[in-house]
Parts: sequence; structure tokens; C-alpha cells
Amino acid sequence: MRLPTPAKGQSIVEMALMLPILLVVIFGIIELGWLIFAYSTISQAARNGAEVAAQLPPYQSWIDLDQATSRPADYSYRNDDCVNAVLTAIESELTVLRGGVNRQGSVTQYVKISYPQGDTSRNLNARGPIEISISYPVMGLTPLWSFLGLNDGIVMRVTQRRSIENLGRDPTRPAGVACARNMADWKILNPSPTPQQVP
Repeated sequence: MRLPTPAKGQSIVEMALMLPILLVVIFGIIELGWLIFAYSTISQAARNGAEVAAQLPPYQSWIDLDQATSRPADYSYRNDDCVNAVLTAIESELTVLRGGVNRQGSVTQYVKISYPQGDTSRNLNARGPIEISISYPVMGLTPLWSFLGLNDGIVMRVTQRRSIENLGRDPTRPAGVACARNMADWKILNPSPTPQQVP
């Protein structure tokens, strides 16, 4: 007995039914790998920043100036060597996510440096801790994000804490320290040029 031959369009119909499911699975695998990579990268960046912050802990008063409504005209957050060292350590890890990639600006705008037990813990008796938090928006690589309604991506939050190991001692500076409390202090520590404005 002869079996009936399948219709010519059967394969096309089957493919049309299976293709969306196949694409969702493939896109899901791509996105899962991307999220794991992004999280590990951001986590390592926060860890790098925390390690530097334990050696060069910025003063809370300098950090607060960045959010103040009235601050000196020549103030720039990164002018303080301690803040700049922490942010530079964080940026050094984010080679894939930095500057325009992932449709985002610099990672430094998503970084928060703080003392969870208050700024009075910035000493070698209490030893902090000092905390580095990064809340970084990660965009998707495939259309799957739009399909799920995640057009703005998701925000990955990573926090790293370290105990303070040093208070930013720098024997090459006039006052023997690298970290400034405020602009007046900064000018004492950096007597020669005017502040370099770093975004």
C-alpha cells in the first residue's frame, strides 16, 4: 500500500509555526549571556572601586558638595584625587559598557560613594566601611526586550563594601594627604594650577 505524499506547503507551515518559538529561545540565550556578562563586569568594576576607596577614602563633605545647590564655581567632583582614583578604577573594568556603548553615558554617573555608618566612621579605629554602589541601566541586544515591554532595559544594582585601610596619605603632598575636605582644602593640597575641570 502506497503512503500519501505530504503536501508541498507542509514544511513551510511547520516552519512558520516553529520559527517564533525558535527565535525566542535563541534570543533568550543571547540575552541571558549578555546579562551575566554585564552583571559580572559591573560587579568587578564596583569591586575595583571599593579596593581603591579603602586606600583613598574621599571625605563625605567633598562628595556632598557634588549634590549641593550652591557650590564653588571651580568645584569639579573628580578634581579630588581620591574620588578620581576610585572612578578611574571603576572605569578601567568597563571596557565594553563605557562611553556610548549600550546607549549609555559614562558609568561614573551611576556610581555612588558613601559611608553606610556615617562619615564619622572614616578613621582607622572604626575602619569605615566605605561603600561603592553602581546602579547601571543595561539595554538589550535583541528585539526580545521590546517584545517583553522592557524598552528602557533593566537597572543592575551592585554594591561593594570594604573596610578602610588607609586615610589617603600621600607624602608627596604639602599636607601629606591626597583627599580634600572642600575647595579651600583642595587649594592647599594643590597650590600650583587652577582645578582641571573633568566631567
